[in-house]
Amino acid sequence: MFLTEGIYDIDELARFNLHIHTCFSGCAKDEMTFENIVKAAEDAGLQTIALCDHIYEPEDLPEFNQNCEILRRKRDELDSKVKILIGGEFSCYGTDMYTLKGSDIKTEYRLYAQNHFHVTGWQQAEEKTPEAYKEHTKKMLRNLFKDKAADTIAHPLNGTYLRKMMGWEADVLGNCWRDDEIAEILKEGYDSGCAWELNAAAFSGDPMLIKRMYSIGKELGVVFTIGMDAHRLENVNTKDFAEALKRTIL
Repeated sequence: MFLTEGIYDIDELARFNLHIHTCFSGCAKDEMTFENIVKAAEDAGLQTIALCDHIYEPEDLPEFNQNCEILRRKRDELDSKVKILIGGEFSCYGTDMYTLKGSDIKTEYRLYAQNHFHVTGWQQAEEKTPEAYKEHTKKMLRNLFKDKAADTIAHPLNGTYLRKMMGWEADVLGNCWRDDEIAEILKEGYDSGCAWELNAAAFSGDPMLIKRMYSIGKELGVVFTIGMDAHRLENVNTKDFAEALKRTIL
């Protein structure tokens, strides 16, 4: 866990953007070069950023490692006030499957996505119902917690990626989660050394789920991070998201 204590001042939390994709992620814009990202972070007054390119399959690890080494060299050659973590957005793609399972690879920040259900090869729930996907989500997350594999869960508990697959509204999965279930899974994550991301893209689809998670998690003392899930330079800055968060959750 990068942040070891809960920060509940949104403006303070917004000094950390711990979910940025570089142009090594195929879904990111060409403008997302290392130099451009750091300049945008400096201009935004950020304290810390995490570069988290996608990695879906263990077979992709050699290329991922090469890309990380390039980013580390660039960081070492740069004099910046911004702390730069070279991490990855790894994949928990099944109830007993995740990218770094059994691997001795070290990385500075392990952001794990559990709900990229639109990706080929991702394990689906046995039944195509929101309730079944909620229970499937619990099993997948507990797989990570058991092995203390994740520093942070990306866009957690959110059903945005099921919207096109199932024709559901973005908040259908979030509405399935009872408050006691949210409390239980947040606490299990925290006890395993895992933080929970307040994700800008997920917020746009289901702001009420973020509000419930924040309220419950603050009461429990769990750790949150802010992740812009930035694929464009304009999304490196956390300011607008922080203001939207404050209007909704405070």
